[in-house]
Amino acid sequence: MANEIITPLLSPSRLILQGKSGQGKILPFTKDEVVQGRVIRLIPPNHALLLFGEEQVTARTSVPLREGRIAFFKVEQVSPQCVLRLVQPRISDLDGVDGLLTRNALCESPYKGLIKILAPFMRSVKGSAVSKVPDMLVRWWGLLSRISFPSEHGVHYGQFLKSFIDGSGMTWEHKLRTFLLSEFQSTNNLNTLIGHDLKGLALKSLADGAANKFVSAEAISRFVDSLEQFQLLNVSRLEGQRQLFFTIPLQFQDQFGFGELLIRLPQKGEDQEADREGDKVLRVSLLLQMSCLGPVRADVSVFQKAIRVGFLVCEEEIQSLFNNYAGLLKHQLERHGFHLKEVTCRLQEANVLTQTSLVEDLLDSEEHQINLIV
Repeated sequence: MANEIITPLLSPSRLILQGKSGQGKILPFTKDEVVQGRVIRLIPPNHALLLFGEEQVTARTSVPLREGRIAFFKVEQVSPQCVLRLVQPRISDLDGVDGLLTRNALCESPYKGLIKILAPFMRSVKGSAVSKVPDMLVRWWGLLSRISFPSEHGVHYGQFLKSFIDGSGMTWEHKLRTFLLSEFQSTNNLNTLIGHDLKGLALKSLADGAANKFVSAEAISRFVDSLEQFQLLNVSRLEGQRQLFFTIPLQFQDQFGFGELLIRLPQKGEDQEADREGDKVLRVSLLLQMSCLGPVRADVSVFQKAIRVGFLVCEEEIQSLFNNYAGLLKHQLERHGFHLKEVTCRLQEANVLTQTSLVEDLLDSEEHQINLIV
């Protein structure tokens, strides 16, 4: 049975363990020991269910805790009651999954390293000399071009996101599992599967060393590790918040940039009547670093067939350009059966917008959701 931690007149960083009878609860801790606990769930308004080893403890506390995270406590007293004080967690364990993902996602796109290595090399190869390039590198470059916007492979704008996800490596494990459970397993089918997925190609290259003469195993491993952080981010956020986050390569002639895409899927209702897809709001945020326009952010909310769009730009000239094209945007949306309820374009300081990342919104979804609805 869970024990209760009662904290009357307690310091904001301390917890006192007591049984439900009010007597002091003693866990197998020693004084000055640092113990690790996991926050299982929050129980409003001021309780939390914690896990120490195999012992579940219900805590009434003012300590700021968040669900799913690991917290560290120093044991200040063990008898007649156990007193714990919240301490700074180790950087490697900070915030559990969320902390790890935030730091990695804010660094750079997992595709940036591959593009930096391959772009100069592939562009220096002309005509028939391409035949001398290892097949693995040609496949890599082909897939990078395919998942970059606009695609060099003739992918229609309306199909780009599907094409990006399919080739990006984000769903490699799902595709491999589907293949292994299918009735059509063969070497040719497996090679086809690998050839259309960046993570599959990277793992194959690490296994057979086919491209190591041109790309180091360390660089390939860094790509795989970085990509897996984004995979873990999406698994975590899709299950809990129904959110998806992608960094998409942007190709401007001979240069590459990167955009961020954050998708908030409609929340599931508690009953069938409330769970109708048409009664839910889909929200999409897009952050781009454009070569001519500078940084541009777009926030879109879709409710049934009604759409609201908000842009953020840094210069008045760009703002005027967006305002002048609002009518064209309205016309294009109406052609596809949508009604543009509102479109706005506001100015944001350049030093603020250039330092913005949608990961910040990903981890603070309630505030951003209010902004979108307004």
